[in-house]
Amino acid sequence: MTWLRAIALAVLLGCPPAAQAQAQTAESARSPRSLAEASGFFKAPPIDGCAITLEELVKGKSGALRGRWILRKGPGEIGLVSAGRVEMQPVPQRSGEILTLDFRNGRLMAGSPVLGFMPVAVEDRAPPAPGSGLRAESAGRGDLPDDAEVFLDEIALGPLACGPDQLLRLNIAGAQDSGTGHVLRQDYRLFLVDQSRLSGTYSETGAAGRIERGLVTLERR
Repeated sequence: MTWLRAIALAVLLGCPPAAQAQAQTAESARSPRSLAEASGFFKAPPIDGCAITLEELVKGKSGALRGRWILRKGPGEIGLVSAGRVEMQPVPQRSGEILTLDFRNGRLMAGSPVLGFMPVAVEDRAPPAPGSGLRAESAGRGDLPDDAEVFLDEIALGPLACGPDQLLRLNIAGAQDSGTGHVLRQDYRLFLVDQSRLSGTYSETGAAGRIERGLVTLERR
């Protein structure tokens, strides 16, 4: 029932104006008052990452990506300086960070509590460039040959209808002065699976010699 219908019914039933105002207030309280609330209040329209065209995404359907996303980092590796050399060590899966997607001045942006707003570059589907993925070993994929590259977290996502070469891409990059003389950089190379899932790889650099990279999956909160 809309608030207009609520007021009309109140009038027909002989309710006083105060009751009419309460009916309107009650209806307003159930309506979303912010983008974050709206993303949970309205169900995002479906997106088939294997079929949607770049034009369809850019000219309207990118609005389905608005809202808050939980960032889940999958298996990966971190580089640590030891005896003047950088040694790569495995890092476990972890999650909990929040990333928001919204529009600013008509452009899709990612909001990070660490790096602030970062532009999202949307790219058409194409075979992933060699070297842009993770080694099967560092991605925790012992079921694949050692020289195989992994571009998204298929274990976390489950079976997919198509491979990464058939999915549109969303690339996010940002940098922030850490205040220690080093610049913190984050780079996400994501594939659009559907309106509730993005997955790909990430890399972070900070202090001298430190680099972290791994699989990452974003899920609708």
